[in-house]
This record gives sequence, C-alpha cells and structure tokens, in this order.
Amino acid sequence: MLEQIEFPLVDSSYDNEEILACIATLLAGKLTMGTKVREFEEVFAKHVGATYAVMVNSGSSANLLALSALTNPVRGHRLMPGDYVAVPAVCWSTSLWPIIQTNLIPVLVDVDPGTLNLSIPSLRIALERYPIKALMMVHILGNSTDMTGLLRLVEEHSLILIEDTCESLGSLYRESYLGSIGEFGTYSFYFSHHMTTIEGGMVIARTQEDNDLLRCLRAHGWSREQSDRDQIESSHKQIDPRFLFINVGYNLRPMEIQAAFGLAQMRRLDEMSLHRRENTRRIRRAFQEHPLWKQQIQFPQPPADVDPCWFGFPFIVEPSVAFDYKKFTGTLLQCGIDTRPIVSGNMALQPAIRLFNVDCSLGPFAGAQLVHDRGLFIGCHAKPLEEQRIQRLVTTILKTLSESC
Repeated sequence: MLEQIEFPLVDSSYDNEEILACIATLLAGKLTMGTKVREFEEVFAKHVGATYAVMVNSGSSANLLALSALTNPVRGHRLMPGDYVAVPAVCWSTSLWPIIQTNLIPVLVDVDPGTLNLSIPSLRIALERYPIKALMMVHILGNSTDMTGLLRLVEEHSLILIEDTCESLGSLYRESYLGSIGEFGTYSFYFSHHMTTIEGGMVIARTQEDNDLLRCLRAHGWSREQSDRDQIESSHKQIDPRFLFINVGYNLRPMEIQAAFGLAQMRRLDEMSLHRRENTRRIRRAFQEHPLWKQQIQFPQPPADVDPCWFGFPFIVEPSVAFDYKKFTGTLLQCGIDTRPIVSGNMALQPAIRLFNVDCSLGPFAGAQLVHDRGLFIGCHAKPLEEQRIQRLVTTILKTLSESC
C-alpha cells in the first residue's frame, strides 16, 4: 500500500541494520524475553531519563500494566475500585479502557483545539465536581497541554499522574522528556510511531517497588524478576521457585527479536526525531508561503516550555471555511495523500462508551467536537522530505480544500 501512495501516513523507518539484528537473534536461538529485552530496557530508560523501564508487547499493554499496578493491593499508594480518573475526551481507546478494566471510573475532560490536548480550565472544573484521584494525561501527536499549569493542579490535588506518551516519544517539557514526569509513563513502538519494534511498548517507573510490581504483573504474576527474589523463594520452600506465583498477572511479554529491532532503532532515534521536527517546520512554512494560502487551516501550537516531536502533521480546518470532511479526505486519498482523524476524535461519541461506566457529564465537549469535525493529520515522517514533494502535498491540500468548500 505504501508504494501506491505518494504521501503515506507512515514511511518505513527501518533498514538493513534492524533486519540483520533480528536475523542474528533468530540464529542464536533466542526467541522469548531475555537479555536483549533487558538491554533495550536499560538503554531506553537512560535515554528518557527514567530510573526503571519495563518492555511489553504493545503501547496498549503498557497502559493496562500501569493501571494494573496502580490498583494492585501490594502497592503502598494505590487507587481503589470506584475511584475517579480524569482522561481527555480526545484519546486512544486503550488510554481509556484500562481505567474501566481496573474498576475505576473515567471522567472525560474537554481538550483545547489550539493544542489538541487536555484543557486546563476543563480539568479544573472536573476537580471541583469530582473526587478525582488520578489523571491519565494523553500527550496527543507529539504535543501536550500547559504542563506547568497541569503539574500545579496535580500537586494541589495530590493526583496520581500517568502519562500516555505513546504518540509523543522525544517531546520535551523544559529539560525532561514527556513520559518521565508522572508516576508512570507509557510509550508505544508500533510500526507508525517515533521508533518501532514492529509492535511493542514500554512502561517507565520511578521506584523499585513499582518496577518489581510491573515485572511481576507483566509475566503471569511469578517471582522470577523480583529484586528480592531470594527472600521470596526462601519463604515458600515448598514451591518450585521457577513457578512461584506471588500476584495476579498477564502475559504481556515482548520477544527478543523486538528488542533487537528496538536497539537498532535507538541508535538513530535522535536523528529521526530531528527529521520529524524539521519536516513539520518545512511543511508549515510551505503552507504559509503558498499563493493559495488564506489561513484556511490552523496548526496546533505548543504551550510554553513544551518542545514537540511531532508524530504526524495535524491541522484543523477553520470554522469559517465550509467543507465536507468525507469528500475532502476521500479526494486527498485519490490524489495520493493518506489522512487520519486526530486519534479518536471525540471519544464521547463512540458507541462503546455507552456500554460502560464512563462519566461524560462534563460534556458537551466543544473542543473535542471541533477536533472531531474539522481535525485530521497527515504523515511528517522520520526521513527528510524532498522540497518538490512538500510543494505537491501543500498545493494538493489547498486546492482540494478550496474545491470542497
């Protein structure tokens, strides 16, 4: 499909280095989670400035694992069944479902179309109305909210902060990577994301307690990766230590081949992030300098102290411009430009919401609805874009927009 589209949403970011690393891992007979996974965890943790990193099989699993740890009875400071968790109304489904799956109550909060991210005024209203205990902050498409204001509210209300950073690896708040600020941060290494292990994800944590808990829950609830494994095993001598289960658990383990892939990607992650930033800057400039430019679209802006590493190139069609969304995106696809909605659009509209205990009482979500009705994104890619390709892209979008009005 990629070769049939001039401007795909995703441009492959891997080359022979990843392929050879995977082949070497296979030839060594190393398949299930082992030393490569551990090495990748250590390299990734050092890169993002985290104390601990735990690799899993997807970013969705990373969110599930983080929420499962936060609600587990062995955690000193935990969430209880029925506790309220705020989450932006524009998010991915598996930013939301782990809250439901761990018997918590998600409260949808509106977003600011100017950033695509959580609206601080809306969060403040939510905190006044509900005894919210935690916040699932979803950093959208590389951007974020006013992090200074957010962290002030987190401190004032003693909130547990979970950062879903699956779309924002490499984005910075001041000198810290997004995802490294809350009690847990999650990342995705899906094929289209900032870096890839084909499928895969990571949870980062601050404490040894959380690191142990994440590793236990990741793999069946057994004791094999616990920092105090010897002590645990000596207390249960009647059980084979290889199969000693000390907690509930899943099987969210990654494979060695994924870690080998990831280690190769890490060596050029900074370079790929630089290209994403530069491609975004050049595409924006091409729009603003084009003869057809009449400020028909809005580009999301980073708040103060946030330096985005863009996952895609998002924009919102100006409310003053009349256009047919389906016709517009359909014509772009016919012209070789792939598009996607901005994440889920307004999650409150999704039919699955009505099946579960999701609190939508803070709606209608005007910001999320604007993003839903008029927002979309195209690829910005991890390799340099040719200038002629950018010009064709911008010309096609502006012409198509004027024809769809």
